[in-house]
Amino acid sequence: MKKIITALLLLCAYIGSVNADSIPLESFAKHAQYQSVKISPTGEYLAFAALEEGKRVIAVVQRSPAKLLNVIRFRGNEQAGSYFWANDERLVVGLQITLGYFARPMGTGEYYAVNYDGSKGRNIFGYRSEEGVAFNPVFESPSVLDMMWDDDKHILIQGIPVNNDSSNLTNVYRLNIYNGRKRQITRSPLKQAQMLSDNNQQVRYAVGATAKEGKNVLQIYYREDNDADWSLQKEFDNDDDSSFQPLGFTADNKGIYIRSDHQNGRDGIYRYDLNSEEMTMVYQHDRVDISDFDIDRNNVLYAVQVEPDYSYTEVVEPAHPIGKWYPPLIKAFNGARVQITSATADFTKLTVFVSSDRDPGSFYLFDTTKGGVEQLAKVKPWIDPKQIGSGFPVAIQARDGYTNYAYVSTPVGKEKNLPLVIIPHGGPHGPRDYWAYDDDVAFLNDNGFATIKVNFRGSGGYGNAHESAGYGEWGGLMIDDMTDAVKWAIKDGLADPDRICIYGASYGGYASLMSVVKEPDLYQCAVGYVGIYDMAMMFEKGDIPDSRFGQNFLKQVLSKDEAKLDAFSPARHVDKIKAELFIVHGEQDERAHYDHALLLKSKLDEAGKSYEWMTRAEEGHGFYKEENRQALYEAMLTFLNKHIGEK
Repeated sequence: MKKIITALLLLCAYIGSVNADSIPLESFAKHAQYQSVKISPTGEYLAFAALEEGKRVIAVVQRSPAKLLNVIRFRGNEQAGSYFWANDERLVVGLQITLGYFARPMGTGEYYAVNYDGSKGRNIFGYRSEEGVAFNPVFESPSVLDMMWDDDKHILIQGIPVNNDSSNLTNVYRLNIYNGRKRQITRSPLKQAQMLSDNNQQVRYAVGATAKEGKNVLQIYYREDNDADWSLQKEFDNDDDSSFQPLGFTADNKGIYIRSDHQNGRDGIYRYDLNSEEMTMVYQHDRVDISDFDIDRNNVLYAVQVEPDYSYTEVVEPAHPIGKWYPPLIKAFNGARVQITSATADFTKLTVFVSSDRDPGSFYLFDTTKGGVEQLAKVKPWIDPKQIGSGFPVAIQARDGYTNYAYVSTPVGKEKNLPLVIIPHGGPHGPRDYWAYDDDVAFLNDNGFATIKVNFRGSGGYGNAHESAGYGEWGGLMIDDMTDAVKWAIKDGLADPDRICIYGASYGGYASLMSVVKEPDLYQCAVGYVGIYDMAMMFEKGDIPDSRFGQNFLKQVLSKDEAKLDAFSPARHVDKIKAELFIVHGEQDERAHYDHALLLKSKLDEAGKSYEWMTRAEEGHGFYKEENRQALYEAMLTFLNKHIGEK
């Protein structure tokens, strides 16, 4: 296996590990060298997703004898995206492209297939897979619906049309992975639906959201087989306290696994009997939602992941040939986050990803017949975990007695009276923070700053009540929760009260500015990164209000009250700000439209407020280019050192 690693290192040059007191900023700005490793069904080959000269390639390695067989590269501004083994010899790769001013690659809606040795490569799905020239082609976003393991030549995929003039009804195709020929199996009964097939490749569920009578409604359609008509089985709108999300058919085809929060408002996994319509709980945590789950190639659900404080895996099928290895692997890696990412057809060889708050992660090969693990690749080989600050979970009581959960990280060897940066996450509804490695946190810790990331009310992951408590409270209760977290850190002795800064992206950028409006004497500085700064503009600019679904979402989570929207718009209250400001934005941002930053800039100028400013013409919702990420870190470090650095 060392020969495999050596071959890959020659393929992809990287910064060597450093022993200096401070890690070079470029180490945090660089993208991961290795993103994934997947083993072929027979176990003969490994496919690595890696960066080569800034572009993602797929390197195919023979295990024994160790040999680099092929590197799947694409020309010009194209690169590899997601990929999977479709049979023992053939890989299917999604294509990505960098267009115009946009720095971040985006999917083209195409699949390219090739054998492990580089032979028989061709486009098999997308506008360039068709013979001749396509006029007015229909672009579809594809994903695998069924691997059809008993058929070496075909897979079942679903494609959602993304043309503005299309109906956006999902199409299901039987696709030949060698010649690209496809046959349409069915079409969904509602727009942009996610489809679900049973173990006989009968497409029986369609799940999608639609705007209806001023609300967003989740609709679930069902049918008995491909020849039957669709019928509406269930419907949930904004006001419902529960949801129902089909995940996959059980191995016997008599039921489905569903994700639902109908009991206690927290996501759990259930088995839904198609005949009796009874739901049997598979697993639900007593505090947090399900974060992930594992289903094998035979549609057996065997493990569930949750993140109450640290990562935890519940093996719901203890005798399962893959699941049974989770407990000994987690023990062997001293409680780190362990994820089994791929397996051979006989389940005897597994690829395993291991990471922690200090370690970006490594990929391993685990041979269950021998009981040993071999390291395959490090995600960021230039990062030495020993130089990264450690993190730990804390429970923080808000002013009204409510308990929020947060993660604190400190520089190596330091614990008290530190300059503190609070980092509110983006979203804000749905996402949450975890015990995991984070470049921002590592960068700040390495330069002497403590950090705290709080899962304030409105965050996902802690049940429906916790998330919905943030609706209409973007600039109210949610900001109060962040304020109370900072005050906890001061009272605990972690933070120096005279050296506090707030930095966040997207909603986190909004929260940074809103916090210094609402708490002008608490913070010495704030960094607003790709934030939104005017509530009314949210209904007019960006990609969210482009659809009725997006408009309904904004009405649900923001407010319809103009006075409240004004009060919660930091751009309209810059006169209250005392903290030093650093505003960062991508000019191609369509989520938090660039006009938000321009409006904030004009209001600050009118008020005579000083601020620092950084934009990049080619960036969108977050900087992607490594040179831009490094420039941001350099500017941030100068800014933070100036305002909350060493006394």
